[in-house]
Amino acid sequence: MKLFDRIANYPRKLTKHETKLADYILSGYPQHLLESATAIANKVGVSASTVVRFFAKLDYASLGEVQDEARLDLASKLTSPSQRAKLASKNKHSLSNVLERSLELDRENLSATIETIDLKAFEALIRKLTQPETRRIYLVAAKNSSAVVHYLYTHLNMCLPNVHALPTGTALADQLLWSTSEDVLLAITIRRYSRTVVQTAQHFRNLGATVACITDSPLAPVANLSDHRLLIHTSSTSPFDSYTAAFSLCNAIVAAVAIERQKEVKQSLKLGDELWTEFGVFTESNA
Repeated sequence: MKLFDRIANYPRKLTKHETKLADYILSGYPQHLLESATAIANKVGVSASTVVRFFAKLDYASLGEVQDEARLDLASKLTSPSQRAKLASKNKHSLSNVLERSLELDRENLSATIETIDLKAFEALIRKLTQPETRRIYLVAAKNSSAVVHYLYTHLNMCLPNVHALPTGTALADQLLWSTSEDVLLAITIRRYSRTVVQTAQHFRNLGATVACITDSPLAPVANLSDHRLLIHTSSTSPFDSYTAAFSLCNAIVAAVAIERQKEVKQSLKLGDELWTEFGVFTESNA
């Protein structure tokens, strides 16, 4: 649980001093929390030991731990990696602690994504991807999100015909030459949001095509242009957002499509094996 939840769910009544301390922190969060124990104590009128014991009662290992949580919370609201890097540089941890915290955050990202995902939007997207009336499926992303599109295209191309991963450079317009209202666009965009991805979504919207998105906020520009929105969580200890939930969601999309098209996918994978053998794609095993 985060700080606010821990205070709200504290099983015993807070003492007078603890109540004053909680009020001070919550009234100026996160700035008030990022001060030293002595500074907080002086402003609240309690002892520094009271400050330390208060966070211990809330199951924090130290004041430093709750401050790291506050910095992470603040960083999640900053759009620029350079801004987040300045905040992250204040966290001094061992490499093993960084590893543990990073994996823990990704687990939280996955749990939060599962809890908040729009199942109806997911099902509607799968139906649209697999229905015979859909002519082409376009995937678009920019910068860091491009890796997700490459991953999704690699697997979705084995399950469906006419899947296209769009470039975001000068060749983009040429790739849209034959797009129609019977197509589907799946845009993947995480803050900072790419202008090119928004323009592409607007193009498909104007055509009357189906637009879907994987993004980190319902306020993302592409979200308002989408028929189906799939929201993910991207918290990270680094200056950059985590894409773990995005890749996992792509796995779910591929799995659902494969289930809906079991017969066709078996045939395409058999053909794929034959082509891989013909072109010598894989080396022989030494076993």
